[in-house]
Amino acid sequence: MSLGVETPDSRCLHCGAHVSPAFARVHGDNQDRAHRCTRCDSHIRIAKGSAAGLAVTVPDPEIAEGRHGGDSS
Repeated sequence: MSLGVETPDSRCLHCGAHVSPAFARVHGDNQDRAHRCTRCDSHIRIAKGSAAGLAVTVPDPEIAEGRHGGDSS
């Protein structure tokens, strides 16, 4: 029975936000750790493997300019 106790594996390794065990299992690495989450990354990057710690070609919303993140000015 799970009591909902927060463990280090239930946090995003990049931003520290809570991630569900299901998110970590599906999108995370082979040890069910999420390197990025929907709070700090885009859905398309997560789908391409950023949450598993893979480098992806889609611009990172934290540093890219324009509509994918960053400052467009």
